[in-house]
Amino acid sequence: MADTSPEFQQVWTPAELGQAVRRHRKTRRLTQHKVAGLTNVSIGFLSDFENGKPTAEIGKILGTLNTLGLDVYIAPRGLLPQALKDKR
Repeated sequence: MADTSPEFQQVWTPAELGQAVRRHRKTRRLTQHKVAGLTNVSIGFLSDFENGKPTAEIGKILGTLNTLGLDVYIAPRGLLPQALKDKR
């Protein structure tokens, strides 16, 4: 996983996505219990997601990312980081 800044991360695998989400959750000092409750998912699901379970349900993943204040962007490889820099 390549980090272009503390806030922006590129992920390639379910495990990398889960690790990035876990780091963000812990940085915000949120427990899995709190996030699971806010997102209306089980703690087991959240644990599986953070551990990179490749079959985790995409709708629940997107809901969890939204609850944590994280956005998802889809862009041709290499273009999104430059576009974000140009907006500054």
